[in-house]
Amino acid sequence: MPPAVAAVTGAQLRAHRILATGLARTAAEPAELPVWDLGIQDRDGSARLAIATRLADPAAGETVTGLVDDPGGRGGPVLLWSLRGTPHLHRRADAARFAAALWPADSADAAARLSGDAKRLQGEGADPLHAYRVVSAAMRAEITAPTVKGAASAAVTATIPAQYSGFCRGCDSVHVREMLFRVAALPAAIGLVPDTKPVVLEPLSRPFEPPSAQQGLDALVAGYFRLYGTATAAEVATHLGTSAASIRGSLPSDLVAVTVDGARTQARAAAVDRLTAADVEAAAGLVRLLPPGDPLLQPRDRSVLAPDRAAQKALWPILGAPGAVLAGGGLAGIWRTRASGRTLTVTITPWRKLAKADRTALESEAELVGTVRGVGRTRLVVDN
Repeated sequence: MPPAVAAVTGAQLRAHRILATGLARTAAEPAELPVWDLGIQDRDGSARLAIATRLADPAAGETVTGLVDDPGGRGGPVLLWSLRGTPHLHRRADAARFAAALWPADSADAAARLSGDAKRLQGEGADPLHAYRVVSAAMRAEITAPTVKGAASAAVTATIPAQYSGFCRGCDSVHVREMLFRVAALPAAIGLVPDTKPVVLEPLSRPFEPPSAQQGLDALVAGYFRLYGTATAAEVATHLGTSAASIRGSLPSDLVAVTVDGARTQARAAAVDRLTAADVEAAAGLVRLLPPGDPLLQPRDRSVLAPDRAAQKALWPILGAPGAVLAGGGLAGIWRTRASGRTLTVTITPWRKLAKADRTALESEAELVGTVRGVGRTRLVVDN
């Protein structure tokens, strides 16, 4: 990597990301939010709070809920297994674009996107890219109405070569490989019905032709740099669910080396001045309760938000991720909820002493969580 052209502080990069992801609440409508460029990860409805906490009128929780539910299936966002095979909320009109951008460029790219399933498939003599095509076509043919995931998986399994399936201990049955099933859904124009347990799959109300080749990955990569400012190729690739080698040709041509608190990374040349001029003071004045998987928490350079290893472990566990407390221009703790009847208790575990003004602001933020969850009463508890 060539010599760094600029030194960016962690505070400047955090401020850029806080403001670029819309947390200053300048958007009047969900459609105005900048985070749609990469979608909004959803964990049990967390995308609703990610949207609500970015609106100029954040109390419009009921509007957000209606937007996501969209029972007619025509105008609102759609829930898809997209980046990394995880549920993300996307603009309905973007589904075909994401399907083409995330379609593997070759068998090596397909293998990277399939993670552990790739080795199992290759051990059975299967080509990962061919498996993508076959399973996606089977999903398009077999899932023609809202179908519970187990039934959908069984229907697809019955029509595909045996080498694409394996024994699942959790289900105590043989079915199509899990990651293969997930990543093949989007190019099959199959989405998810929000708030269903078990998961229900359904065809999109605006179907599209299956991708024949990868197209538009560079736009997703550019979107990553637009929101997050800096990244290595590996960090962008991990976010998109593939390998650094597979995105190398889609990286912007104007990347330059920069340092963030001494650590070397890359930024677009035209963005360097914006990063060093980021409004640190404005970002420091924002207090928010971010849901698990919030867009601000997505970048893989996690030390930018949480320099302490213990904090990283608490915020990004393997299972059961908490929400994050944003205050003072960075993360100040984690939060979890517990429901009892119509009362929702929001418990904050701070990593440092919170200012009185921050505690007052968190009362309102906790109320927003309750509004989005549709509870009658919200109670805030701050662990000392």
